[in-house]
Order: sequence, then structure tokens, then C-alpha cells
Amino acid sequence: MKTGGKAATLADVAELAGVSQQTVSRVVNNQGPVAARTRLRVMEAVGQLNYVPNRLAQGLARQRSQSIGFATNDISLHAPSQLTSAIEGAAREAGFSLIVSIVPGYGLGGVTQAVRALKERQVDGVLINASLSRADAAEVARRFADVPCVFMDVPPGSAVNAALLDQYHGAALAARHLVELGHTRIACVHAPQDAVAEHSRMQGWRDVLAEHGLTLVAGQEGDWSPASGYRAAVALLASGLSFTGLLVGNDQMAVGVLRALWERGLSVPGDVSVIGYDDTAESALLIPPLTTVRQDFPTLGRRAFGHLGALLDGQEEPHTTLTRPELVVRASTAPPRVGERLRLQEALHLLQRHLGEGSGEG
Repeated sequence: MKTGGKAATLADVAELAGVSQQTVSRVVNNQGPVAARTRLRVMEAVGQLNYVPNRLAQGLARQRSQSIGFATNDISLHAPSQLTSAIEGAAREAGFSLIVSIVPGYGLGGVTQAVRALKERQVDGVLINASLSRADAAEVARRFADVPCVFMDVPPGSAVNAALLDQYHGAALAARHLVELGHTRIACVHAPQDAVAEHSRMQGWRDVLAEHGLTLVAGQEGDWSPASGYRAAVALLASGLSFTGLLVGNDQMAVGVLRALWERGLSVPGDVSVIGYDDTAESALLIPPLTTVRQDFPTLGRRAFGHLGALLDGQEEPHTTLTRPELVVRASTAPPRVGERLRLQEALHLLQRHLGEGSGEG
């Protein structure tokens, strides 16, 4: 029996537990039936010898590297960081290591570069969290047909293997919440619409408003960051158009929106109800706490990894799973109470326009 020096082996565990090496293998890999008493004896031997399974040797035996790749956008952003954590945990539990490759820029070129880098590391499969059109996703799958890929940010219905969040459903929840509170003048701060997620969110907002005979009174584009949310809100307020509800494409932009409203003396939700998207850790701590749409990134990450595992085990038909977000109602939304400031703002805008027209006549 091994007592020191080199690391303990499978044979050492089998000897100490008084079982075959095959039995030890079934226990440590959680494969096949093993009697409870025998399993306990093996695990006690594993603990006593501090045995660590040789995943590299196991991978070679299966002609695998026991590693998977994750091609993703900037992990300093909320969604990619949450997904990275969830996928790494699921991979570790399954005996895989995770290799992350940041996608430079957007679109087909950046994703191709990131996946190629992962393929050079001999990963067994790749998860891709980058916005791609149906055509571009199909092209990536074609270019890397020898590596199982699961896409995480493509339009529903794409002919690729995908694990997605139902962005349309989440956005519809947000818009319906404002409408049911009684808001009829609703504006938005959206992210770039070439992003698949944001395009779906915009469509969800518009469709719900259309169901009630409404349209967005105004919109401004941000880039997902708090600073861009601030600039977008300033531009909306400068337009002179009144609104009592504001849909925001993510919580980080909503932070900037709240700042801009506060600087201009507008209360939330007294003058404007604000609703975000993502439910970041900070959302509940803002003043006021932010109503938002919670995306279950941990569940999505685990489902995506499970989907990839199924592909590695021989499932090859294109398949998509959808994870639905949920609405989290907090204090930043309430029934509309068109405040004096907004009424004065609109009146001032009309007066300025009238004076301008009068000046032209003179």
C-alpha cells in the first residue's frame, strides 16, 4: 500500500479498499452500480490516500482532452462573467477543465478567431456566447464541423445546437408590467440593435405595446454601459417629449438613467417609472431598488454545458433549449402620476416651438 512519495494510484486505492480496480473506477467516475457499503469503503480509501483521479489519462483513453472551450464577449460584463462562473462549475464537477477565449469585436470574424484559438488547444467542444445571425451561426458550425459547438446568443430557430435565454419573453414581461400599471407614454433606452438579444427585447417591447394600441414615444441607443445610459436619458429629456415609463435594455444602463433623472430633479417612480433587465447584484441596492427582469445565468450555463455533453456522447441533431426570465418588481415602478415637472417640461417645449414658429413669421 502506498504511504508516501509518489501520488496514490487507482491500484493503491483498490488494494486498501479490498476491491478491484474496476470497482474503484466505477465509484470515482460515478458510473455503474456499486453496493453502498462497498462505495463507502472505496471513498474512505480515496480520502485516506488523498487520491486524485488522473483526468488526463482518462481523457487519452477516451481520445479526449477533458477540456471544453468558452468563446465569449468581455467577461467584465455581467452576463459573460455569470455564465463563465456557472459553466466552469459544471465542467469541474464533470471532470472537465474550462478554457476561455475572449471574442474580439463582434460578428463572424471575431467568433471564428476565438473558436480557432480554442481548437488549437485541443478542446473537446466549444460553447459560444457571442451575438450571431442565423447565417453566421450556421457558417461557424460549418467551419468547425469537427468540433461540437453550442451557441448561446443566436436567434431562436437557428439551425444549430443552442442553449438560449428567451429574451423576447423577458422584454414582454417588462412592457406588460408598465402597461398594467397604467402607463401609456413609454420610452426606451436600448442597446445596439445588431445584438441578437437586444433585437429580441425591442420586438418584445413593441409587440406588447401594440397589443394595447400603444407605441414607444421615443428611444435612445446605449452600449450596455452606465455612461451610455446616462447620455441616452439626457437626450430623451432634452427632446421635450413627455413619458412616464422607461424601458431600459440592461441594469447597467439603468444606473446611468437613474443618475440623469436625479440630476434633473425628477423622482423615480413619482415622475418616471424605470425598469431594467438582468437583475444584477446591485439592482436591489439602488435608490430606489430597481424593478428588472431576472435572467437565470447559472441555469443557462449548466444547461449549455449539459447540451454540449450530450453532443460529445453522440447526439448530433440540431436542438435548442430556452430558459425563461422572470420579472422582479421593486420600488422603481408604480402607477403613473404625471408630475408637475414633466407637465411643465412638455409645456415649455410647446411654448419654445410656438415662439420659434412666430419668430419665423416675423
